[in-house]
Amino acid sequence: MFNPDRKKIFLIVIGLLFFFFNAAAVLAQEEENGNEVEDFAKFLKIKRVNAGYLIVGRNMFNFGRLNSYLTSGDFPTVPENYFSLGIGGHLIFDKLVIGLELQRSLGRSHVSTKEFNTSVSAKYFLVNTGYLLYSKKGLMMYPLLGLGVGRLTLKVSENNIHSFQDIIIHQGSSESSTRSLLLNMGFAVDYFYKFNKTKKGKNSLLLGIRAGCLISVSKWDWRVNGVRVGDGPTAGLTGPYVRLTIGLGGLVEKLISKAI
Repeated sequence: MFNPDRKKIFLIVIGLLFFFFNAAAVLAQEEENGNEVEDFAKFLKIKRVNAGYLIVGRNMFNFGRLNSYLTSGDFPTVPENYFSLGIGGHLIFDKLVIGLELQRSLGRSHVSTKEFNTSVSAKYFLVNTGYLLYSKKGLMMYPLLGLGVGRLTLKVSENNIHSFQDIIIHQGSSESSTRSLLLNMGFAVDYFYKFNKTKKGKNSLLLGIRAGCLISVSKWDWRVNGVRVGDGPTAGLTGPYVRLTIGLGGLVEKLISKAI
């Protein structure tokens, strides 16, 4: 049988990909009697402002309910501030901005004198859309609205390690995870260094900054060591973020050209 959680994730990802390509297709001016596949390929090959980049940022997640749950069980609470690393890219169709990003928040541990230690990590995938409000000499500004899927992982391990030789003794630990549907709302400012309007910024260094908020709008049940449980605490990847991007103009265009 097909796992219900995987089925939900599969349907959401398919929906996001359909939205991404459908948004591009709507902008294409298809010939009445032409081949739609060829028209779509030609449309994607048209030079547009685009870029691929690395993303470094800081997220603040609201783990209030999760920490209350941990405190009630005499477990150490988990931090709410995390550094994140990721990759992404976007294209600009006239005024419409469409982009993808994959982010991973670096795990943080809370080592204490209690019987157990706790640590949390997160990763998420987003499809973003925006509308170009300002564009001049390589400086571009636009709001962002995105949809995606995120995963939060909580690890609890027994605090009984005092030397390397302790690895031979029994260790009590668990790994719990939950997924959620994410809404992204933010604002982006990009600057293409030595922007060439004719080449649409190709080979230009891109520097950018983004700020906004992630909201977990729908959550799945927790899984503890792979087993679904329905009584876990409410927790998601909700909270503000700030990100810096650095990349190169034209990278997305190159990937699309190779793909088609």
